[in-house]
Amino acid sequence: MVTDYITKTGETVEVEYNYTPGEEDEFYDSNGDPGTQGYGPTVHIVNVWYSAIDRLGNFVSVDVTNLLEEEELEDNILESHEG
Repeated sequence: MVTDYITKTGETVEVEYNYTPGEEDEFYDSNGDPGTQGYGPTVHIVNVWYSAIDRLGNFVSVDVTNLLEEEELEDNILESHEG
């Protein structure tokens, strides 16, 4: 999945990520056996791309994944899926 994100400095980046919706608790199986505990949704950031212009005037995409806080990005993406 891909979404645009505005950083704290006002720059727009494109975020590539994987989203897993999670699973609700299942207290009992259909045959009456104890069920399974569910888990919440998760997001895994794959890449974060920033579009820039190099010194020759060419448009380039730069991977800035390691320059941003992934946890904050993941939280914002999870909120967008919940709403």
